[in-house]
Amino acid sequence: MYKDKTSLLFIFTAFITGLCSAFFYPLSSLFIVEELDASPMMLSLYMTLAVSSSVIVSQFIAKRSDTHWNRKTILMISLASYLILVASFTVIRDYWLAITMAVVFGSVSGASFGQLFALGREYGDRHVTNSTSFLATMRAGLAIAWVFGPPAAFMLKAQFGFSAAFAVSAITVSVAILIIAKFIPDNVVTKEEKTAAITEHKPLGRIVILYCFIIVCAFSANNLYITSMPLYLSQELQVDVSWLGLMFGVAAACEIPVMLGAGKMAEKMGTTRVMTLGVISGAMFFLVMLSSTSFTSMLIAQILNGFFIGVCATLGMVALQDMMKDRLGTASTLFSNMLNISVLVSSVLVGVVGELYNYYSALYLCFIGAIIAAVLLIVFEVLEKKQKVKIEGQCEMVG
Repeated sequence: MYKDKTSLLFIFTAFITGLCSAFFYPLSSLFIVEELDASPMMLSLYMTLAVSSSVIVSQFIAKRSDTHWNRKTILMISLASYLILVASFTVIRDYWLAITMAVVFGSVSGASFGQLFALGREYGDRHVTNSTSFLATMRAGLAIAWVFGPPAAFMLKAQFGFSAAFAVSAITVSVAILIIAKFIPDNVVTKEEKTAAITEHKPLGRIVILYCFIIVCAFSANNLYITSMPLYLSQELQVDVSWLGLMFGVAAACEIPVMLGAGKMAEKMGTTRVMTLGVISGAMFFLVMLSSTSFTSMLIAQILNGFFIGVCATLGMVALQDMMKDRLGTASTLFSNMLNISVLVSSVLVGVVGELYNYYSALYLCFIGAIIAAVLLIVFEVLEKKQKVKIEGQCEMVG
């Protein structure tokens, strides 16, 4: 599909960085609880501090990336920080030291997602025929990594312990840093273009703020599921934790065709309607998880989960970039920060629910989050249509 070698390298870089995360994050909550003997509230504290520091630092970095800081340099520094984080987790066995490393180095590594996809959008707009499709393919690269990563990570954990999975993540991120340093272009957008864009910055509109809230609701539901399921399966159902690796892998495999076809679906039905279908699919998925403890049912239900995440992860980012075309760096970072905030929300909820009730109860909150997102998307579509009619009316008056 892409003859340009640089385009292929962007896609491969997305895959490699996704693989780094896939070997680390699915195991992180289990590591904090099992290896560091943390209570549910201690787990919540760890994740809250890690994510909040990441949001603050990445927002600070984003403002500089839209002005005079080089995106490629930021990307390499953030991945180098991630390397230090995962490498340290191979030897850390103290809860407070783990928090310190997560806050100091994990906060900087949080800038990597936004900068990679901002750089990809800038490159796609200038050198690729369809930048939306290109971004979707990059995002699919991340999903492919999650097909192989979690099952392999859980197998490594079962055979050799947490340190083996974290070591593989460290090796993978080292490869990503080398690829970016050697092959990814330095200056897709010139300093003059960045400087010109600063004067065009405007406050976030009401419709953008509503959309960001929708993203937080949808991804909070997904992140709460990702965080609570390892603990639900291992501590409450007391089944083989490798179930989770297979479930994550199947969900990611289902995401890939959805991501690749999301652009075409949006052209036919409209972006908002496709996203509404996606979150409804998510609500149905959480209903299945609430009502069944059968491995077969849980595995088949990942088709619904794959459609949910495939649509939201692809169209969610592209739609926000389209709403803020004059601020691509800010839009990409804003989407990344909404994902981080959703992790923060889910981190607080998993600790509170786990402490007061049980990890199964977290699935009720996942279902409620998906329903709220679906309702707000319908409201968003109505407001979007009114805004378009208003703009068209103003254009006619001017004409």
